[in-house]
Amino acid sequence: MSVVDVILRGDFDNSYEITVDYGIMDEVVSDLCDEKFGCTPVVICDENTRELFGHELVEKLAVKGVDPLLLTVPAGENSKSLDVFGSLLEAMLEAGITRQDVVVALGGGVVGDLSGYVAGSYMRGINFVQVPTTLLSQVDSAVGGKVAVNISGGKNYCGMFYQPRRVYSDISALDTLPEREILSGLGEVVKHGFIYDRDFVEFLRDNAEKVLKLDKEVMSRVVSRCCEIKADVVSRDEKEGGMRRILNYGHTVGHAIETFAGYKKSHGECVAYGMRIVARACSKAGILSGDDLELHDEVMDRLGLATGDIDIDPSLIMELMKRDKKVKQGAVVIVALDKLGHAVVREDFPLELIEAELKDLS
Repeated sequence: MSVVDVILRGDFDNSYEITVDYGIMDEVVSDLCDEKFGCTPVVICDENTRELFGHELVEKLAVKGVDPLLLTVPAGENSKSLDVFGSLLEAMLEAGITRQDVVVALGGGVVGDLSGYVAGSYMRGINFVQVPTTLLSQVDSAVGGKVAVNISGGKNYCGMFYQPRRVYSDISALDTLPEREILSGLGEVVKHGFIYDRDFVEFLRDNAEKVLKLDKEVMSRVVSRCCEIKADVVSRDEKEGGMRRILNYGHTVGHAIETFAGYKKSHGECVAYGMRIVARACSKAGILSGDDLELHDEVMDRLGLATGDIDIDPSLIMELMKRDKKVKQGAVVIVALDKLGHAVVREDFPLELIEAELKDLS
């Protein structure tokens, strides 16, 4: 078992632990029964995680005399909406949920983002814990306290920073995922190495086959290292005032592609294309060395990330980038690499190089 500490001691101590292990659902049950984070657990899942994990969790709690509230939302990005958000709040109110209770996010990034926003809003905030069941959520979205829903104008435009009390990442849950979900998560995995840890990039290159086979020991190390990297970044900058922005490597372009595709492409898939495009643009701009670009692309190739052309409109992608919520005084903010394992935030990046790379991939 690996335990990663997220140290957040600003005006309030929002620190918490991330537990990474193979088969830790019983620990989740035990902590909820002990009322470690609240009284009645409100378990929020989607239609898929309800069948895979939700019913079993509820049954185990019931055996121990705990009567949880199980709420289910449709699977997919469309559940990250104000309508679904409102329906969950109404259901909790009708069930008599109080400030002394706890929200349990059981699912992937959509469920985690939505549940966290519900927890942060209900009665001005109640405790919540994350039980991420996808690779993407275990290495990224369940860590750091960003919670949100989408509105018609863009992804995650309505949200807040609201930290969980605990994160339980069960590696065994990854065995239930289809290949596309694994690849989506790997997009965020490689991102952590690209921006922060060249040695981790080399580890991923050397162990790509074991990663794709979801080797237990390798994946435990992968998830733990990503959590360590993100925890270190978030501990230094909880609310994205400075350093935390490096976590958005590939995301400005990726979010635009995701919006253009009507969310029919996965988040990680779009971010992977975003990283390919930005890395190549960095090389063309003379920022990133040819050797580093070669290793960057080699890792992505070995893991099967963003390996083909995509059907996009480069001009529209550029327009969507200008609407990104990270735009600063009209300037599109790009997270660039000046070497593998180190990222820089640029407000003056030559966008024509990104547009040229978009055209090459379309």
